[in-house]
Amino acid sequence: MKRKITPELSSKDWKEFCSRFHFDNDKLPLIRAIYTAMLPLVDAFAYYSIKQDLPGVSLAHYAYGLVTLGNGVDELSELYLNHEQLEEAYIADCLSLMLLSNAYEQFAKAVEEESSLYAIELSFLGDEYPLELLPEIFEHVSPDGIHLTGSNMLKPLKTAALIIKLDSQKRKNIKELCNTCANCKNLSCPSRKAPGPKLPHTYGAMQIFNIRH
Repeated sequence: MKRKITPELSSKDWKEFCSRFHFDNDKLPLIRAIYTAMLPLVDAFAYYSIKQDLPGVSLAHYAYGLVTLGNGVDELSELYLNHEQLEEAYIADCLSLMLLSNAYEQFAKAVEEESSLYAIELSFLGDEYPLELLPEIFEHVSPDGIHLTGSNMLKPLKTAALIIKLDSQKRKNIKELCNTCANCKNLSCPSRKAPGPKLPHTYGAMQIFNIRH
């Protein structure tokens, strides 16, 4: 199945954006300007299946698929990089991560509509399920807007492969379910928003934001 999705950020997302990605509030005009330029370039789709036909997945009910923001987002980031506008490129990358989270929510809602079940857990390949499932997922959902390279890389770059566990009982709201930081094992991620141990900034973040120990 193929579903057009329209991810966007709400007014409540801006405060979270600044705290999550370590921006001062005085950067908001620039961030909003880049977001305004990016949004018309987003061409987001979910390609998915609710058939229980993936090898090695023993869940009673699940859906799987690919979610992408399309090529335009990659092209905007590349344009900034080509002009050595590193801060703008970083902002564009951060915005695309937020838009992807919103796209996951819309994907989960579409799955609930199709299956008449509730989404209760969202997993990415490489965490609970092996990356070797990616070619199988790609073949099953036949995404016309996504390319799988010989080294198992997805293009456009802002594309993710997901498996959603389904159940007849609702356990989480969609936004909580799609809080990907909560279940991510990368505790040292400088953009982590879920509670975790206080960790040092990465070298890249220190250079961009002029942070000193």
